[in-house]
Amino acid sequence: MAAEPLFIFDLDNTLYPPEVSLWRIVDARIERYVQERLGVNPEAARRVRKDFLQEFGTTLRGLMHYHDVPPGEYLEYVHDVPIPEIVPPRPDLRSMLSGLPGRSVVFTNGSESYARRVLKALDVSDMMEGIYGIEFMEYIAKPSPYPYAKLLQATGARAEASLFCEDVRENLLPARELGMFTVWVGGREEASPAHAVVSDVCELPGILPRFLEPKISGGNR
Repeated sequence: MAAEPLFIFDLDNTLYPPEVSLWRIVDARIERYVQERLGVNPEAARRVRKDFLQEFGTTLRGLMHYHDVPPGEYLEYVHDVPIPEIVPPRPDLRSMLSGLPGRSVVFTNGSESYARRVLKALDVSDMMEGIYGIEFMEYIAKPSPYPYAKLLQATGARAEASLFCEDVRENLLPARELGMFTVWVGGREEASPAHAVVSDVCELPGILPRFLEPKISGGNR
């Protein structure tokens, strides 16, 4: 592969396994925020969130669009969790990242400051060249195609020289359409939209030959 590879990682439930309860805690705080901000009961809050996720990809974007919620207020509330008490260091993750033959970045629908705290807890902050969070995306979150194209422009990477690891199925589709090599973390082989499936991101080295071998035609499609 001529260009230096770019390894793009989602954050929650990708760089740490779902057994770590962080995302469940954040998700509960999102639901509580919707209840308190809109003055609705838990069932109504869940319906609102479902509608917002279908229309915008994130609860935040829906709240901004329909209720003029300041994004900073929302992000500060939902990410107000004791991350070091929840997320343990991952020496295996650090070892895996150190062996990758290219640059690594985080691409998350969370805030940049939240991502920095999670990376610090995992002890891999210095392994990432950059963090591209919801602020970078201009609050237009995955799976909208816009932030993927913006990420490639910001990093100077070619899609065909990029590998994207993500735990949410829908978020893999725009990456594959652009020509990235896609890896579904914790996904299922049957009906997978990704080029490869791993149960844990630390298994990534096992599928690297499929990504790094010269492409005869058609990129990673």
